[in-house]
Amino acid sequence: MAKRKVNKTQAVKEYLKAHPKAKIPEVAEALTKAGIKITAKHVATIKTKMKKTRRAVKKVVAKTGVGIPEIKAALALLKVAGSIAAANQALAAAQEIKELV
Repeated sequence: MAKRKVNKTQAVKEYLKAHPKAKIPEVAEALTKAGIKITAKHVATIKTKMKKTRRAVKKVVAKTGVGIPEIKAALALLKVAGSIAAANQALAAAQEIKELV
């Protein structure tokens, strides 16, 4: 039976979620002890990308005044609709329904 691959990025994110104040070498050491071969440099790269994403979301929230729940809902709509044009059509239809009700 083939060995299942471990998603190192997900493992780092989960560890940091459980231990938010953990330093980079601590994360690498803990995951290595758990059987996931990862270097401190790789952990640092993952952590940096996580910060970049958080900053981007905060910047959009501050700029638009729209909250994170609304942004998540909009992203879900785009994912389901497949395109911005389709999402706009769905929103127009929802607006018509709202006006009729």
